[in-house]
Amino acid sequence: MTLRDIMLDDLPARQDQDTLQQALALIWQEEGHVSKRANWSQLMGGRSNPIWQISSDDMPHDLVCKLYDASAATPLFANDGTREALVLKHLADKGIAPDFVGFLDSALGASVLYRHVDGVPWSGAVEGVAQLMARLHQITPPEELPETITSPVSLIAETQAMARAIGLDLPPPPEVTTDLPQPTRRFLHGDVVPGNVVVMADGLRLIDWQCPSIGDPAADLAIFLSPAMQILYGNQPLSPEDQSDFFSAYLAAGGDAVGVARYTALAPLFHWRMACYCHWKAAHGDAAYRDVAALEHRLSEQG
Repeated sequence: MTLRDIMLDDLPARQDQDTLQQALALIWQEEGHVSKRANWSQLMGGRSNPIWQISSDDMPHDLVCKLYDASAATPLFANDGTREALVLKHLADKGIAPDFVGFLDSALGASVLYRHVDGVPWSGAVEGVAQLMARLHQITPPEELPETITSPVSLIAETQAMARAIGLDLPPPPEVTTDLPQPTRRFLHGDVVPGNVVVMADGLRLIDWQCPSIGDPAADLAIFLSPAMQILYGNQPLSPEDQSDFFSAYLAAGGDAVGVARYTALAPLFHWRMACYCHWKAAHGDAAYRDVAALEHRLSEQG
């Protein structure tokens, strides 16, 4: 089979995964990164993009190929393959992310190839995740990344825009103090959910780097501490004790104290925004999010 045998114009939009995989395999074979004898097995973990594990006896290690779906970006989470490739190269040899192999932008869309991370999704004790995030937030980011802003004004504006887009009758934003320390500019993953933290024999790794940015660490903290995100990935919401342990471990590992202070002050707004995001996701067909929106609403009211 050659590329001419696969008529890309006839591909159903992201539906024919077998055809996509065959075309993608040929492209990466031509680049010399993947063996012609390799076996491609689709992984079920990706919520936004099709992902395959690639293995072969004549390859030194298994690889992962991710094909980016340009329509999968959401108001809170970008889906940018260029950013992921940039960050994986930037984090080479730091033991925090998968090892980068290659990036291509073809007729199929952007795709990235990286070394397979052999482990299981995180669950359980929070200290390891806190230490991993502290390490990330101390690394100088590539300046090409966009900025993330977490001022009360920006959080309210983002949330109201999501609500308008789906016709949601949104409760008013919770009141938070405006007497906040100025945010620091740190390296942010942007999507630190349990499924993106992999437990390996030698420690934890962060995967799925399609929405990194530079900005206030409170943004990363808010995603991991969100009860909705914990439940959607099969965990229980973090208890107050879990959160206290998380902050203690994060700060002890050199994490950003200003980010913790800002998160603590802005937590009601972060929960309010996440509740609206869950409604936005449900309105776009992901029913699982509807059931967890109430948790975020309750926390936003407790501020």
